[in-house]
Amino acid sequence: MKTYIIIVAGYDYANGGVNFAYIADKRRLYLQQQNPSWANDPDVVFVRFDVKAGKIERNTSNGTSRSWSPDSGSFTAINRSTHYQSEHFISADTNVLSITDAYRYVSNLGATEPGTVREFSVMGHGWYGGPVLVNSFERSEFAVGGSRYPERDPRDKDGRTKDFARENMSDTDWGHFQNAFASDGYCWVWGCVFTRAYYNTLYKIMQTPAFKSKAFGTHQDSDAFTITVNDSFVTSYYDADRTFFPRDNNERTFTRTLLELKTFLKRGMRRAYPGKFAGDTGIECRAAFLGTYSDYERAYPGHNPTHAVMIVPRHVGAYGTDFTKTINFFKTYLGMPEDPENRGYGVYTNAMVNQWWSETTV
Repeated sequence: MKTYIIIVAGYDYANGGVNFAYIADKRRLYLQQQNPSWANDPDVVFVRFDVKAGKIERNTSNGTSRSWSPDSGSFTAINRSTHYQSEHFISADTNVLSITDAYRYVSNLGATEPGTVREFSVMGHGWYGGPVLVNSFERSEFAVGGSRYPERDPRDKDGRTKDFARENMSDTDWGHFQNAFASDGYCWVWGCVFTRAYYNTLYKIMQTPAFKSKAFGTHQDSDAFTITVNDSFVTSYYDADRTFFPRDNNERTFTRTLLELKTFLKRGMRRAYPGKFAGDTGIECRAAFLGTYSDYERAYPGHNPTHAVMIVPRHVGAYGTDFTKTINFFKTYLGMPEDPENRGYGVYTNAMVNQWWSETTV
């Protein structure tokens, strides 16, 4: 039986010179390094969606060496002058690769070769609402409050939290998508989930004298923490969750318990793309912890990757940022595991998301 590793490489719409297709191939090399028997196993197939080039390619072995070859489909390569206005993908009916093409590919495997997908990776930029392949936007009628919500905008190429709703994936295709994955199969969303409402709130609470007065890991759900915020915080974050933040914008100092903080974070995680993916499909999703971002893996003392891919920063010298405290909060107080490769990503499971749902409101 075959083993498929499917890697979707997005486009660097920020024009920073990043080649996600190259990083996707680094992922292939890393996995081969970790699984030496895969190197020349004809039954291990790597599939790369190269959004920039408009190509789907297969990397296969003839028993002695590996090579890339074209796979199915004919898509349009991205042309910066045609497809973009500044960093924004122009909303038009184009044949540029979409996240839905990747979903369809997985569903087809579920119909013809069930249980074969070991990893479904999406490499590129990202945000709370999903992986960003090209930085496209929903037209107003498809956005929240629009006449055609919760349908996907057919011109939209990026991942959305509503992707697995019945309006966007038939029951048959949804079942095939689930069946495509091996028993230990998973999705890995490599981009950021850096929503500042969650990061800044957690940071502020961890900086309070009440939090610092106890050893990390010893706080109780009943422990209370008081924070004071400024006008910018109110304007930017209060509407993100009015169950947690004050309903009165004039209330700038407020107190919340550890339990209320944990519930706030759980509510955010079940609404975010990784939580929705795991909850809606039943498939494990590895993605950034809420309020953290990813970066391109670099070498530093004690860490010298042979095949650098992406990582959540935990080293100020290498990345200018250290998310160790944030990651450890999720691991310690919410019982959320880190990815098995120790890259600083969280593991979202269906059971965990269902538990969050039962513990949170709205």
